[in-house]
Amino acid sequence: MRFYDIMYQFRTGLVASIISIIFISSSFAQELNSPYSAYGMGMMSEKGFVANNGMGNAGLAYQSTWFIPALNPALLGGQRFSSFEAGLSITQNNISDEVTRFRQVNGGLKYISLAFPIVPGKYGLSISLKPLSSKNYEIVQRRRSEAFDPQAERARFEGSGTISQFSLSNGWNITDNIAIGLEANYNFGNLTDKTIFENVINGEDTVAIPYLISAENKDNFSDFSFVFGTKLTKQVGKNYLSLGVTYDLQANLNTTRNTYLQLLSPTEVPISQLTDSSTFIVAGDEGTTTMPQKISAGLSYMSPNKWAIMADFSYQDWRQYRSFGSAESNYVEQTKINIGGEYTPNMQSGTRYFEKVTYRAGINISNGPLVINNNEINSFGITFGTTLPITRISNINLAFEVGQRGTLLNSLVQENYLNFNLSFTFNDRWFLRRQFD
Repeated sequence: MRFYDIMYQFRTGLVASIISIIFISSSFAQELNSPYSAYGMGMMSEKGFVANNGMGNAGLAYQSTWFIPALNPALLGGQRFSSFEAGLSITQNNISDEVTRFRQVNGGLKYISLAFPIVPGKYGLSISLKPLSSKNYEIVQRRRSEAFDPQAERARFEGSGTISQFSLSNGWNITDNIAIGLEANYNFGNLTDKTIFENVINGEDTVAIPYLISAENKDNFSDFSFVFGTKLTKQVGKNYLSLGVTYDLQANLNTTRNTYLQLLSPTEVPISQLTDSSTFIVAGDEGTTTMPQKISAGLSYMSPNKWAIMADFSYQDWRQYRSFGSAESNYVEQTKINIGGEYTPNMQSGTRYFEKVTYRAGINISNGPLVINNNEINSFGITFGTTLPITRISNINLAFEVGQRGTLLNSLVQENYLNFNLSFTFNDRWFLRRQFD
């Protein structure tokens, strides 16, 4: 195959993938419905892809031939195939407090990614579209709002929106044992927080007339962030021991905040009889949102195409978070521990399909980053996963997670969730020169 034929395949695949990314960028799954997403930037999404999800979201130092590395850009230096991967997710969240309980189910597209071995065994790159964080909550409280009307009886808090990341990641194998990587992310999207004060009484009327006051903040984000990564590998007999480290730089995201204040009828329709100044106020502010730096490190020990065990640790000080110069009083330091592994009985088996299947399991523990009513909001999850071959080099990945977040202490909320993740990985050899007789 001539060089221009190779580049034609590359350009065709790249253009098709970029078009797909643009077309479905608005189709991300509505993230987990959680009252804890009401704070700061909402719920931060797990960075790993479905194979990582099945191993407790671990894999910072783990190099695999069969799926695209998402946790450490340095791993792309070992990319062997041109790969396309798309992930889907379904989440069931059972939310309960001291008196109520309800169930919420969400699902949809999780991520898409395309990776290439530009110089096989030396340099690889990937482009990805994935969520960074999201808000999805609805909370009702009995309260009074002196700022609007002393007779306000109830407030409903709602949040929605997603910040997405378009990522370009590069990895270089400097030597057989040392790799470095750089990930550049363009972050974009919006997060909305709305408060609706219900049963507000117009004090000037002799007859009590119920009105609703809606106060809404919509933050639009647009800016870059960067991640550096490295991997060190040492051969131990027939096995390999690797150390992976990533550093997420502090990111200052340009943010535009629009504030809307509106007086509504009980059916939430604007009350046209009132003056414009009374019914609708819009204020646009320009500022920044600061995401704190993050350091992560992981170890893996593996026998290629047979088994692997791994453990990751990360630290991020969310006390350094700022939105328009203001800190989030409920934010504290966050630490995460992710432990997992995988096992493939016999990848070369020609007749027994389930011997070629990869089986995974893991756990993840997160402390912080929220403290509410003097209680730290922690989470714990147990994961299982598998890879099902569909061709000699392409596969389907499945991952399941059962977990818990929060506590019932001090009138807080506890969440028991079940995540199901599915991805399709299509591998090909675009950059190998074909031989003709």
